[in-house]
Amino acid sequence: MTEEPASDHAAEGTPPGGPIGVIRGLFVSVLEAARTRLDLAAVEAEIFLLRTIQMLLWAFAAVACGLLALAFVVVAVVAALWDTHRMLGVLGGAGLFLVLMGLFGYIASRSFRSKPHMLAGTLEQLETDQHRVSGAP
Repeated sequence: MTEEPASDHAAEGTPPGGPIGVIRGLFVSVLEAARTRLDLAAVEAEIFLLRTIQMLLWAFAAVACGLLALAFVVVAVVAALWDTHRMLGVLGGAGLFLVLMGLFGYIASRSFRSKPHMLAGTLEQLETDQHRVSGAP
């Protein structure tokens, strides 16, 4: 029956199961969770930025095609005052750009409507964490 003196524990520090070890483990867990959430937020911000750029490019394409169609309509009016079959080619070009404008505008509006809110996944994960901490199922 050998008993270690109390001074040995003081020299070694707090045993691993002591309150400081628990607090340290909790702090490390909180830091790891925060790091994971920040990584998730960064990825979601990047995806949001890429979708926004894609949407802007489609919108720009729609505007460009609309302006080109308008230019062809103006040329068509000029050509209407000219000789005979030039009008068919100009109106065909204007029709093509009008169809492209409609298609690009539809794609841009569809991507705008279907895009998720920025950081939606991060906020959802934080809400899940909050429920876990509060003990709610």
